[in-house]
Amino acid sequence: MSFSRETTEKIRAFAREQSRHYLEQAEMTYLENLRRKSSRTKSRVLAKLAKFKSRSETAVEAENDLVLYMSDYMNDLMAEGLSEEEAFERAKNDLQYRSDTEKSADLRERISSYYETLDPAVYEAIGLFYAGFLFFGGTVGALAGLAAGGGRGAFLAGGWIDTLIGVADGGAIGIGFGLISHAVITLKRKP
Repeated sequence: MSFSRETTEKIRAFAREQSRHYLEQAEMTYLENLRRKSSRTKSRVLAKLAKFKSRSETAVEAENDLVLYMSDYMNDLMAEGLSEEEAFERAKNDLQYRSDTEKSADLRERISSYYETLDPAVYEAIGLFYAGFLFFGGTVGALAGLAAGGGRGAFLAGGWIDTLIGVADGGAIGIGFGLISHAVITLKRKP
């Protein structure tokens, strides 16, 4: 079910405001783990974390998750007979950050779980797989295109298009292998 433009804007504004509260609560667990692992002072970490929160992909993801969660909840309420405006007000009230609601606790638990299992090394490994496969695929594709196009002499005489096609094909194959390795890593990490 789609909502009116006005309600969609209200949902997005509400999610933007409330996701910060959920992130602050969830990141406290992350902050505690950082404090245990390092000898930095709390104020120094909080200053860096405050900068990170406002511009990170994680903040955007938390906002988007809250939009989806709120939209689903509103659809359920509307299916029970509430108007769009009534559903928005009730969802806004139920999902507003405070520690005493069940839905708030559920969302906070999911965000907290994300931070507890966050391992930057995994994301770095995924990026390295993409880059490695992309470079490997592009190189193999360029060599195959050069050979199929007639070699160095043909390349210099204007036959570079075969090499270019080989690079593009190799790059696409490299990205495909990167996606496969990303999926394998992600599936191995699921509980």
